[in-house]
Amino acid sequence: MKRLASYLILLYSVAAYSQPATGLIQTSNLVLRLGSDGFLRDSANSPAIANKNGLTLLQNATVWMSATDSAGNKRIAVQNLLNGVGEFWSGPMSLINEQAANSMQWNKVYSASKSGIETHIDNYKNQSYIPSASISSWPGSLGFPYAQILAPFVDLENNNMVYEPLKGDYPYIESDAILFSISNDVANAHSVSNGLPLGVELHTSVMSFNDSSLSNCFMVRYIVFNRSKRNYKNFRFTPVLNFKIGGIENEYMGTDIGAKAIYSINDTSEATFSKKLVSLGCMALNKHIASSMYFENNADPINGQPDSAHHFMNLMQGKWKNGKQLNYGSNGVDGSGSARFVYPDTTDFSHSNMRWMDQVPGKKIGLLNFDSVELKSGQATFYDVVYFSVDENFKSFKQIGETCLSIKQVLNTKNLLKIDENTPVKASNLTWFPNPVKIGDKLNVQTTLESPDGIRLMDLNGREICKLDLDDSDKSIILPPDLNAGVYIVEYKTLNIVHVQKLILTH
Repeated sequence: MKRLASYLILLYSVAAYSQPATGLIQTSNLVLRLGSDGFLRDSANSPAIANKNGLTLLQNATVWMSATDSAGNKRIAVQNLLNGVGEFWSGPMSLINEQAANSMQWNKVYSASKSGIETHIDNYKNQSYIPSASISSWPGSLGFPYAQILAPFVDLENNNMVYEPLKGDYPYIESDAILFSISNDVANAHSVSNGLPLGVELHTSVMSFNDSSLSNCFMVRYIVFNRSKRNYKNFRFTPVLNFKIGGIENEYMGTDIGAKAIYSINDTSEATFSKKLVSLGCMALNKHIASSMYFENNADPINGQPDSAHHFMNLMQGKWKNGKQLNYGSNGVDGSGSARFVYPDTTDFSHSNMRWMDQVPGKKIGLLNFDSVELKSGQATFYDVVYFSVDENFKSFKQIGETCLSIKQVLNTKNLLKIDENTPVKASNLTWFPNPVKIGDKLNVQTTLESPDGIRLMDLNGREICKLDLDDSDKSIILPPDLNAGVYIVEYKTLNIVHVQKLILTH
């Protein structure tokens, strides 16, 4: 079997949870560090994202979440990127009482690679085989009182929703390498926002690719599970980036509305860059963005650092922390009219004939605000983004949008552009009946949760016989009448697991 070139994945443990564990993943051009709390973390000596020569591109990045409950209480989970203090902690949440698992025991970042998975598939039936640490420690399943399925895996032989590497189960990944962490917002007090917790569990997957077209980016999937007993009608999710390119905090910030991205570019006068235009950004893939914002590293009452739940929630809604509307032009505070996107170099929807550019370099922390969605108790929703870098020898903002387009085109060929415009999804357990089933009859799926994302019928050697379409109206499929009787495999993928189940066809 042909082996894919494996990417470097290193894990660093810590003695106490006061410092979240971190993992490192790289492409041929970039290096990224993920924390066990789900955030892209820096250390004393290393940024969250750097290039292969060690040049800082992104100091660190996090996600903010907020909602209002039925009683009108503000619920929020954020992180202060300037001092590292946050409101997410390692580990899953109980399904019954909003209690978190022991953070010390879950202070880990998990890894997997295609090359390691291929080795496992080739050897797991050998009696002397010992799975690698990546395979054996993958947190595929846990069980009551926590969710049965935690990390995506292929349930190869038993289809019992229990992760059993020695029986052939292995991590399910859609990239050449992955880092994965599980965190929650209820383990400790919310000392940054002073808001009430949401009761959510966050699964963070950082993906890298052995593809020259994707060597300057990482795709990140954030899955948010509402483990509370509350329904949220206005759940908001925001990636937040602490920009720093090079050794000096002198970047310019911008928004590419068409690409659904915020970015920062270096001040080309800095000698480090040899007059090149270097940029780092975050692009949304699967949902609409509502606005982009920033705040500065100071105590300004309008565009300075937020320090209350009210401030954070205003910023996530495209307003300044005091509730003042974002203005068009100048620094967005003393401009004119109103705007939804800060520093769109080309145009925005309400000022189609104007260019608004960041004219003052400095320390700006950028926000990419998604539209609010309904997130009911027991549901989950996911957000796909790409952290990307552009390093070119010419000074043109167009190269940023062109890079975003190129990345999306390549991801589309890998079937990774899963458009989910505000539709919540859930982890699933599906069963098929009847089994055995007569050829040409209906095969029904029994579930109260999400529908499978792709169904394949295969022979016992893993060869695809056909792809099957699910009738959403009655949750069934019609088996092709030209099939032969015998034992087949039905493979179907849902949000958090790939199921493989035997199916007997009769005449």
